[in-house]
Amino acid sequence: MKPRSNLLLIWLLALSGVAGSSCLAAADLAGAFDAANKLYEQGKFAEAATAYENLAQPGASSPAVVFNLGNALFKSGQIGRAIATYREVEQLTPRDPDVRANLQFARNQVQGPTLRAGRLELWLNALSLNEWALLAAGAFWLICLLMTAGQWRSQWQRRLRAYAAMVGGAAVVLFACLGMAWQQHSKETAIVIAPEAVVRAGPFEESQSAFTAHDGAEFAILDRKDDWLQVSDGARRTGWLKRNAVSLFGATKARQPLPR
Repeated sequence: MKPRSNLLLIWLLALSGVAGSSCLAAADLAGAFDAANKLYEQGKFAEAATAYENLAQPGASSPAVVFNLGNALFKSGQIGRAIATYREVEQLTPRDPDVRANLQFARNQVQGPTLRAGRLELWLNALSLNEWALLAAGAFWLICLLMTAGQWRSQWQRRLRAYAAMVGGAAVVLFACLGMAWQQHSKETAIVIAPEAVVRAGPFEESQSAFTAHDGAEFAILDRKDDWLQVSDGARRTGWLKRNAVSLFGATKARQPLPR
């Protein structure tokens, strides 16, 4: 896992402004990114993760910074936080082969029960939510264009009707995919960020232990009660986890600093 040094993205980030108490100058931002990369290359992964985290501000994160943050977290043994970060950058660059490979590699290190992505979820993740929306909207407007052209030239109506039917079928599929992608992106998942977390039968410290979740395990959230989350691994295991043992991930939310 090598850090990326795409300074062009960092300079663009500086030009757009960085959220926080003050804006860093472009030169300072580029220098901070280079310093974080040097820490990574020196094997100081925890320090590098802190440096990248300082650059990866909510709402103004460069994919290169977030990707490097994920690598540094993984190298420092923080698998859960690395998975949460890789999932974040996957939303920014859904077809990046390095991001997908690193995410899958990190997930393969997780022991015990965890939520496994199905084929449909993997297929929907091939495009971002905005890309699904653009394709669906494009198909809709293409139907409108074909229908308008048929009204303009009556001799084209039969041929254009056949094209409109094919595009209409494609539009139905695309809008269905958009709906499923939206539903998937709207769901929050809990990613364990502690070495071990006891999943209990009820939302109380005194409740019986149901099973143990390990660092990096991902769970669907079913319910909430006070500081507890009811979670499921997508199979038969359900239980309650303490909120402070997990990082919540939801693609529709703005980026929040990961808990340490």
